[in-house]
This record gives sequence, structure tokens and C-alpha cells, in this order.
Amino acid sequence: MTTGEAEKIEAAFFEKLEKAVLKKYHHYIGTSVQNITCKKLDGKTVGSVNKPVCRISLRAMHSAYLETKKDIRFLMERRGKLVERLKLSFGKIAGVLAYRLAKANIINLCDGCASCDEQPCDTPKLNQILALRCAVEYIGIKYFRIPEDIRKELLYSFSCRHVNQETLGLVFDTILATCEKKQSTP
Repeated sequence: MTTGEAEKIEAAFFEKLEKAVLKKYHHYIGTSVQNITCKKLDGKTVGSVNKPVCRISLRAMHSAYLETKKDIRFLMERRGKLVERLKLSFGKIAGVLAYRLAKANIINLCDGCASCDEQPCDTPKLNQILALRCAVEYIGIKYFRIPEDIRKELLYSFSCRHVNQETLGLVFDTILATCEKKQSTP
């Protein structure tokens, strides 16, 4: 394979990744926000009153995508010739994706919700939840197949602990291996 062919494949991969993540965010916002119950709305779910609660910042999404791209390239360059033999795992890419999406402020509250005095509600956690969901789905696992305590620990780590892409990559590789092992066990 020539360098030009490799660059075309890489460019196609990153373009497909960015489009898929943006599509998932639009889908997740539609479903996740629907289930948030608001005290201000007399216990109704936010989605039932047809008021915008949050929006996607395309600038933040694109910035997270560019950082993801840099990180993945850095991982490939750092591994040098090992990549030809071992290649980056799905978990490593998912770790970079989760880290960059969780750290970016992609989901922003609309004015009415942001100024609400009934905080905290579940809406501010959406950045981390959606980042985790995108990464888990990237490795081919349904989000709710992961035990709740592991999901909670990952979300806690995003918001309160120092985690990096490499650590998250190991976590996602482990989750993938565990789920594959459970499927192959009768």
C-alpha cells in the first residue's frame, strides 16, 4: 500500500467517525433528554413539554474530533513499526474518543434550563454519558450490557478523577474482552 492510499483510508476513517459521532449525539439528545424529570415542570419529563433543554455545539464537537484525530495519530506514530504487526485496538481508539468527547463541552444547556434554580438535574452529566455511550458503541457493545456499577465508576472518573486516553483504552479493551468472553461461554 502506498502512502497516498494509506492517507485516503485514514481520511475516510476519520470522516466516517466524525459523522457517526455527530449522528449519535443527535439521537442520544433526543432520547436522553426525554427522560429527565424536572421539578420546575411539576414532575413532568422535559421532553413532554416540547421546550429545548440543551443544544449541540458543533464547534466543540469538531474541536473534540480534531483532538481525537491528533491523539490517534500520535498513538500510531509512537508505536512505530509495532502498529504494522499489532495495530491499534478498538479499545484504544474508544479510550481516545471517550476522553476527548467527555472533556469537550459539546452539550450545552439552553438559557431557560441553565438559569434554573432547581439544579442539579441530570442534564449537566450528558457530556460524560454521551461520550461513554459513543465509546462503548464504537467497540460494538450495547451501553446497558455494561454493569451499572462500572458505568457509574467511569462517569465518576470522568468528572472527579484524572483519567487519560491510555487508561480508558485499557478499560475499554477489558470491557470488550469480558463481554466477548461472556458471549462465548455457554
